[in-house]
Amino acid sequence: MPIVFIKNITNDIILGLWKIKEPKSFFVEKLGSHLIDKSKPINPAENVGLHWFASRYLLQQLFKASSIEIHKNENNKPTLFIDNNKYYVSISHSFEYVGIMFSKHHELGFDIEKIDTRIERVAHKFLNNNEQLFAQNIITKTLIWSAKESVYKWYGKKELDFKLHMEMQSFTEKNEGEFICKLNKNELKIEIPVNYFLMDNYVFTFCFQ
Repeated sequence: MPIVFIKNITNDIILGLWKIKEPKSFFVEKLGSHLIDKSKPINPAENVGLHWFASRYLLQQLFKASSIEIHKNENNKPTLFIDNNKYYVSISHSFEYVGIMFSKHHELGFDIEKIDTRIERVAHKFLNNNEQLFAQNIITKTLIWSAKESVYKWYGKKELDFKLHMEMQSFTEKNEGEFICKLNKNELKIEIPVNYFLMDNYVFTFCFQ
């Protein structure tokens, strides 16, 4: 299946989304030699999953460039270099979907999660007491989990506790919207707007600063 959409979130931030219907071999065969992942050499013989190859192929569709490089720092946070020009990037996948958000000027975080009742089993691991008061259904719980994943990716460092350092302000979910994450870690005390939309039994969240 082709790209679901390429959406301008702002003039500088773009989101590309692909719904996977193809086998891994489809993406392996179409990866060009101009795409280099500095953190992991592209070797189809290795036990690398479908999502990994699909995301790299999606990059090729988003950038018609002669050189695409992915670098990762010591915290595993990726950075893109497109024809030697630096871009901030966040990559996510869940079951059928893979998505990439990128920007020339903004650090960002993006996450995809499938809405599934299994989240009830792990909700106690990421919901604090205040969040438990309004997170009464699986959609809200999934949105909170996904939003914290997005903020974690934006933050880009280790040792960020989902219950202790992040708290979502109360909200009522809609098909799309925004809510606030309070991030409190050492000297960093800020409020981060998290945007979201629901589609095809998935939640998609993102934040940027």
